[in-house]
Amino acid sequence: MMHKRNRKNRNRTLHIGLMAVLLSAAYTSSQTGWAASGSAAAAAASAYGVTFNQAGTRLTGDTAAGHEHHHAHEEGHNQSATVQWSFLPQQPEAGNNATIQLNFKDTHGRPVQNFTLSHEREIHLIAVSSDLSEFQHLHPVDEGQGQFTVDTVFPKGGAYQLFADFVPAGGTHQVAQAEVTVGGKTAAAVPLVPDKKLVETAQNTVVSLQTGELHAGKETPLAFSFKDEATGEPAGDMEPYLGAAGHVVIVSSDLKHYLHVHPKEGQTAGPEALFETTFPAPGLYKVWGQFQRHGDIFTASYTIKVVE
Repeated sequence: MMHKRNRKNRNRTLHIGLMAVLLSAAYTSSQTGWAASGSAAAAAASAYGVTFNQAGTRLTGDTAAGHEHHHAHEEGHNQSATVQWSFLPQQPEAGNNATIQLNFKDTHGRPVQNFTLSHEREIHLIAVSSDLSEFQHLHPVDEGQGQFTVDTVFPKGGAYQLFADFVPAGGTHQVAQAEVTVGGKTAAAVPLVPDKKLVETAQNTVVSLQTGELHAGKETPLAFSFKDEATGEPAGDMEPYLGAAGHVVIVSSDLKHYLHVHPKEGQTAGPEALFETTFPAPGLYKVWGQFQRHGDIFTASYTIKVVE
């Protein structure tokens, strides 16, 4: 569904004033996401994730540098960016095509045109419904001059949170958050309750998740295992997805914490995929694991409870 829109249509796009203010963040672990907090102490408590205040502005703090995923400053400075979001139509309708447009600007208001690839893509755009029942992982297309677009269909009406994560060339990982209200038919919110069993079947594959003790602020292993649904045997024919054993995104129930979790280094696609992360605060979290088998990409999701 991703394709370029002609410039005339883009110029008619109505900007609805959604702006995410981005600050730089060091990528703190080869298995985890971005640290975010209002102070160094809070950064230590919430390392590995991104925390937002009520306005959607990312709160950041310093983290350990010199890590494998801490990108070198290509131009001798740390480039950060702001993102201006717009939609065509201005209010997307459930079940209909919608275009999401992102315009990236540097601190001088100039287009950001160069990005470092992360998981084989320049931009990862995650869209979730406010009740976390709907999930999309999109990859906007570079239209030039700092503008990226992607087409999608929102399955139901209501509020959606959008998370765009990216690495400007010469900078570090950043995340922009925005909200869009989708018109059309709505559905009752799906209550978020912890799963009793962390097992889900998708694309003829039984996906099981095992975790360590789920305590906030402590590194937690996330071990996914795969079995063939028909035979019950380990699925030895798993394939890489986005150049890795898998891709995991985690969002807290209050939409304040977003974690983009990478697999442990040195893994190849196989009947197991190992990840590690640290949950920044107690509460309910939705976990989406994305994997590939027989050329098909599938998603397994789980709801977990993190305690103090």
